[in-house]
Amino acid sequence: MSRTNELIAAFDVVSSKYLRDEMEEAVSLQEEITPLLINILEGISADPARYVDEGHTAELYAVALLAHFRETKAHLPIIRAFSIPDEQRDYIWCDMLTETLPALLCRTAGGDYSAVMEIIRNRDAYEYLRTSAMEALKLGIASGDLPRDKGMALFATLFDESLADPEEYFWASLVMDLLDLYPEELISEIRDLFARGLVFQGEVSLKNVEDEMAEGRDKAMEKLNQLLEWSLPDDVHEYISGFACFREREEKTPVRHGSPANAQKKQKQKERSNRKKAKVSKRKNRK
Repeated sequence: MSRTNELIAAFDVVSSKYLRDEMEEAVSLQEEITPLLINILEGISADPARYVDEGHTAELYAVALLAHFRETKAHLPIIRAFSIPDEQRDYIWCDMLTETLPALLCRTAGGDYSAVMEIIRNRDAYEYLRTSAMEALKLGIASGDLPRDKGMALFATLFDESLADPEEYFWASLVMDLLDLYPEELISEIRDLFARGLVFQGEVSLKNVEDEMAEGRDKAMEKLNQLLEWSLPDDVHEYISGFACFREREEKTPVRHGSPANAQKKQKQKERSNRKKAKVSKRKNRK
């Protein structure tokens, strides 16, 4: 067995600790190990139920390494691996759908956000897959991977009522992501969303918008830099140690803290998702 295959095998064993030394070695073997990491993702999308039944764990290391490598060939495999049925996606990826996927998409896009836009505009895609793709677009602009004028032009195409029903989370997410970018060039369009009754103000209100804009661009950029430090750390160990599973298992791993606004957004997403799952469960029990 080659050393790269040995590393994959080690990553695929449920462990109570983060395999830091093995990750270091995998980074040094980037060219050889990259195809194997992509194969893991392709295996998930090809047969997610089988992947769950077999009890794999290597996907956590795979996506962290591929994002660290900024491997553009992994961009579509990552999207496919997260676009699986709800039951398997919840089991395999858990909170990574909202906490980690935006950074994975940003790091592997290579400046091309066409696939990200396809997810955002797809009404049939899972709600939080769409909003995570939207956040990836925001990170692309914030990190400079996507020029601001081009990125904001893509955001401008999302003010389209056909993309979601009124008060769906799509609209609140659009507003909150844009507020992180201090959207001077789209503020009229944002106000119009509220005038048309599209944004559920239990998530974000027009007053929230006006207050954020009143704080000024400098304050917004300060918050945005904090968000980038949280979402896109350069050190691969810091990046993967932020995954929930390793925060729980590795007591010595420091928990990184993002901006309060982003943490609040994530909490609301989780609460909404839990309410939705509870409703689905009740419907199933009535049958």
